[in-house]
Amino acid sequence: MWKSSKIAKLGLVVVLAGTMAACGKEEAESPAAATKAPAANPPATLKMMTTQHPLWPYKEDWPIYKYIKEKTNIDFKVTVPSGDYTTAVNLAISSGDMPDLLIMPSLTAANNNGNSGALLNYFENLDKMPNYKKILEQHPEVKAATLSPDGKSYYLPHYGLEQWSRRSWLYRDDIFKKNNLTPPMDWDQMYTVSKKLKELYPTSYPVAIFDNLTALTNIAPAFNTWYGSYVDYEKNEWRYGPTEDNFKSMLMTLNKFVKEGLIPPDFMAMKRDQFNDLMAQNKGFIASDYVGTMDELPVTLKKSPAEFSLDFMAPPKGGANGKPFNAYGGLLSNGFAVAAKSKNKDAALRYLDFLFSPEGIDMVTWGKEGETYTTESGKRKFKPDFANFGDIRTKTGIATYGSHLIVDMNAYAYMNSDKMNNALKKIQQGNEAKLQPRLAYTEAENEILTTTNAAITKYRDEQIAKFILGQKSFDEWPGYVAEIQRLGVDKLMEVNKAAYARNQKFLNGK
Repeated sequence: MWKSSKIAKLGLVVVLAGTMAACGKEEAESPAAATKAPAANPPATLKMMTTQHPLWPYKEDWPIYKYIKEKTNIDFKVTVPSGDYTTAVNLAISSGDMPDLLIMPSLTAANNNGNSGALLNYFENLDKMPNYKKILEQHPEVKAATLSPDGKSYYLPHYGLEQWSRRSWLYRDDIFKKNNLTPPMDWDQMYTVSKKLKELYPTSYPVAIFDNLTALTNIAPAFNTWYGSYVDYEKNEWRYGPTEDNFKSMLMTLNKFVKEGLIPPDFMAMKRDQFNDLMAQNKGFIASDYVGTMDELPVTLKKSPAEFSLDFMAPPKGGANGKPFNAYGGLLSNGFAVAAKSKNKDAALRYLDFLFSPEGIDMVTWGKEGETYTTESGKRKFKPDFANFGDIRTKTGIATYGSHLIVDMNAYAYMNSDKMNNALKKIQQGNEAKLQPRLAYTEAENEILTTTNAAITKYRDEQIAKFILGQKSFDEWPGYVAEIQRLGVDKLMEVNKAAYARNQKFLNGK
């Protein structure tokens, strides 16, 4: 729905209005101060529940919240649950003792709890959110991405970080150069080059995929299909990828690679650390992973460019009608919600609207001059205390959940390698499948998705694993498809058609 170009337009043209970076290398001067002085805002303390990333766990003394207070006169009492976050959110809501602000784990969770009366409807409070209102007026696709089935909105998603969370294909360019190999452009060439690498490095598994079946999400678009329900935009119809011939072709290809030792036989059980070890020991050379791995993995492994180097590889096309596409997941799932019964609703809305303002976006992206960044000849750079974007987040809280809604990722681009910045451009300029819509479902539709989809997914993944590992013959494919149909896949398609029709009706203003 909201493609990366539109995110850039919103974050860098409409909202930042003058702070846009030039290719991420040169930064404009700081924007003018907000029209309303912070001192004019009444003091407030907001209780907030947020999730966290294990690589940058929440710290009470993060300076980002000090900077926010200086601008808004708002303090925060932050709760970060140690267990399952979705469970913690449900307990907080059911207890009746909700924090003022919550990071909701998904649009569906926000809509379910909003429908029960637990969350504030933003559309009824736009008079207190002029910056957000302006965005909605200029970008109806933003509104559609936050919509409930009955046209309300309980959820504010995060924009910016998803641009750096793209999955891609990477390859060991140092190994390829050393052995005079060319990156493959389709899966036939992938097979040929993988066989050569296996010959050169007999104990290797040239194609490194890991973490159960998650890699299929990124591989399927190259075979002109999808790992689940999807809109076929060319035919304007909803389809279920895992029953299609193109999906079968993908599984047959992966089975061939597993059978010949070109993919780790235990790839489904492999986790990040094992994947890292495989790459570090020259036992993996082509990987499906986040594009940021290109810069992060050499640092994690403490390898010099001469010892270990990754570069972007265009997605290899699969089958007769394949396309050089990676999957694009779009916006991050987590979003801000306000408790309907909060006694601090005005302060909560004021804080969220600040995060949508040009000044707010600039501040939560850069922090504070002299403390997190310096300006020389009108160009900004983060202080040398920060080695990379992850280091900035860990030490300052910048771009962590709770402290932003929009971040300008161009601010951090100069810290990336040229290879990574070029990869991001290539992905967005022709190596990415069109974004699938983010849909809002009714209670009845969610019931179907919860029951029918759960049964289909469980059966589907069990059988897919068997097909890939050679534990099930592809002669049994018709029976597998028939069982998916018996479990009710047509119901899923009808649910998605109905939700998509509502979505499109709203987008078209009908």
